[in-house]
Amino acid sequence: MSPRSLFPRCPALVLSLATVLMAVALFSGCGGRMAAPGDGGGAPAMSVKEFYEFCSSLPTPGACLSDPICGRYRTELSSPPPDLPGCLSLCRQTQSALYVANLTNGCGPTLDRAADLCDQFCRRRASR
Repeated sequence: MSPRSLFPRCPALVLSLATVLMAVALFSGCGGRMAAPGDGGGAPAMSVKEFYEFCSSLPTPGACLSDPICGRYRTELSSPPPDLPGCLSLCRQTQSALYVANLTNGCGPTLDRAADLCDQFCRRRASR
């Protein structure tokens, strides 16, 4: 069989190979498993430094400055309560304390992101 006789079949071969690979990727399950607390299968604990890096954003003209919000959370999380309910309560209290000041300055989304990250910080810490 010469290489030229294989050429007409190549597009069909490539298409069927691509279809098989997509099916394998789809059904192989890229998602992680649900882990019980303490079994080491969940997300790793988040450090205060990582929290601040995830929270902070580069300032752009007319945008919110994230540093005052993220810095306040960083200060609070540097010595969080040892239990999950206490840590989550700290997140809510910090969000409430910052809410009014950031209501009209366009920093609401930044405050929401910081509060979500604070929750993640507490939950990931408690799962260890």
